[in-house]
Amino acid sequence: MRKISRLAMEEIRSDRLVYALIGLYLVLASAMLVPVGHIFADLYVEYLFSLLVLDVVALPALVLIGLSLRSIAANPRHPAAWLRACLDQRRIARILAGFVLLLALAPFMATFTAMKSFIGLDGFTSDASLADIDRWLHFGTDPAILLHGLINYPHTWRIFAFFYGPGWMLWVNGFVFWMAVAASKPNIRRRFFVSYIFAWVVLGNLVAWLAMSAGPAFFAQVTGDTDRFASTLAAVSANTLPNGSGIRDVQLYLWDLYVTRTSGFGMGISAFPSLHVAMVTLCALVALEVDRLLAIAGLLIVLLIEAGSILFGWHYAIDGYFSIVVMAVLWRALRQVPALGLDGRDVTEATIEMAGSSLHASAPGKVV
Repeated sequence: MRKISRLAMEEIRSDRLVYALIGLYLVLASAMLVPVGHIFADLYVEYLFSLLVLDVVALPALVLIGLSLRSIAANPRHPAAWLRACLDQRRIARILAGFVLLLALAPFMATFTAMKSFIGLDGFTSDASLADIDRWLHFGTDPAILLHGLINYPHTWRIFAFFYGPGWMLWVNGFVFWMAVAASKPNIRRRFFVSYIFAWVVLGNLVAWLAMSAGPAFFAQVTGDTDRFASTLAAVSANTLPNGSGIRDVQLYLWDLYVTRTSGFGMGISAFPSLHVAMVTLCALVALEVDRLLAIAGLLIVLLIEAGSILFGWHYAIDGYFSIVVMAVLWRALRQVPALGLDGRDVTEATIEMAGSSLHASAPGKVV
């Protein structure tokens, strides 16, 4: 146990750049939010609770079930042998250090949400310009109108709603969990978390502040033009989920939080750039370096999220295009900065495969 604790501390120290970036953001953001009283304690409780449910209970349970099945398949006579070989001291230390990092992300995300709502309090100034750029890029037609002409079936809408909501949450948080507790390659892991923090802070706060926009869902409220996206909102309102709720209900909930200046999970309205698209783009970039099938899935999800963001009126198309380009450029640029490499060691997936191979090669009944 003492050795595992020492190894876990080494792993935590290997994450010092990520912790430094999180700490710097918390300090700078708090320096802006605290003096004006824009700190909401309930946000931190909600994000910590969601973290515990998803990253400490749900995802570990799914992973453990999957590994257990893999272990049984590897050696039915000794079903726990492969799993024991995988969970060596270094791997356990990485898992423990990963959970510490996940806990650090809870106040980070709560503070981001407070900042996101804070920067929109002075109003939205860029919606008309972004909508006009969108129309120009798509040959004189708003892209939402184009999509509604192609996708106008309730079951199709529900598919997009799933991927844009719970599907996005599971996919992105699955990657965060994977990178935190079971990073396959150290260099990819470091780039992932630096890019992750960059997306939320620079794109989600700084760039969003420079080009404040509310999105088509709130275009009428911020510009006074009630006609331009009326058909989009009518389509969104007409397509509800099986439980009777719909995307429009969520949009009205967020607008109510904005108008009343009260706190709530996911509070804050900001269209440009799209963090939904930025996050799945980051996941796809990781997948492109890891596995071909995972990469195909990742690229497909990028397309689904970008289309869904337009279809539901959350974003202008340019919001997603910008996020895709910036994240791709950043990902490539970070590969050229060896100074970001840290000394922490990660257990690779090759280690697991070697352990599994050794078990298969063992004599029947012998546990390695």
